[in-house]
Amino acid sequence: MSKHQIVSGLPFAEYKKNPGVNASFLKKFNVSPKHAVEDVFEGNDATDLGSYIHALALDPSSLSQFNCMPTTGEGSRTARAIWLKENPEGILLSPKQMENGKACAQVIKEYDLFREFVSMDGYEPEVTILTEHPKYGFPMKARLDMLVRNENGIWIGDIKSFGGSNNSNAMTKKSLFYCIRDRGYDLQLVHYRRCIQQVLNRTPEAMYLFFVETGTPGHDRIRVELDEGWLAHAEMRLDEYYRIYNDCWLSGVYPGINFGSPLKLTLGDTL
Repeated sequence: MSKHQIVSGLPFAEYKKNPGVNASFLKKFNVSPKHAVEDVFEGNDATDLGSYIHALALDPSSLSQFNCMPTTGEGSRTARAIWLKENPEGILLSPKQMENGKACAQVIKEYDLFREFVSMDGYEPEVTILTEHPKYGFPMKARLDMLVRNENGIWIGDIKSFGGSNNSNAMTKKSLFYCIRDRGYDLQLVHYRRCIQQVLNRTPEAMYLFFVETGTPGHDRIRVELDEGWLAHAEMRLDEYYRIYNDCWLSGVYPGINFGSPLKLTLGDTL
């Protein structure tokens, strides 16, 4: 099997089984290598809603992992706990979340710039890239929401939900800037670009983030394209994370803090 591959339609569970550094892992290096290795993802209302919007807009075959159960009323807590225990990989939504997700997905699908993207020749959703770093040789991978490949070029698209505890309800230029920077979406895009360059020896013509508001009744949507100055800065950070990861990968040592772990304090004589 070739070490450089583009795979269409690979289930996400199978994607996770493949070794390789991906964008989600690299973003955690902003805390520390130790955090990247030891952190265990725990979903919350915002991430669950985002996953549901993604499934509705791009991957209807994955909707079977979602269920809707009330959060209030007699026995609701017990019923939800039983379902989650029986479906450890499933995502449980409240009726309000499910209706909100359907509305957000519909807004995205009706967005003219989104419809233009998915109607391009060579469009594919849920594309997996498997490759190796050209200098260090460690395995890399990426999971692209949307990829277009045709004789005129390559385009990348990604759906993002805007809302939750770290965002204000309404999108503004300022809030979008902090959202993209703080969540590492710029790193994600340049990692995707590196993987494409490694496998196809071509550079994408453009990379788009399609945002939809989840916390407003209107569910505004917008397409964002980062300029080359921002992407160049993200590439510098990405190269540093690749270098640090290679040192850790070769030595088997991942130093640093694991964000969220309890602090061990030693009180001095003056306290």
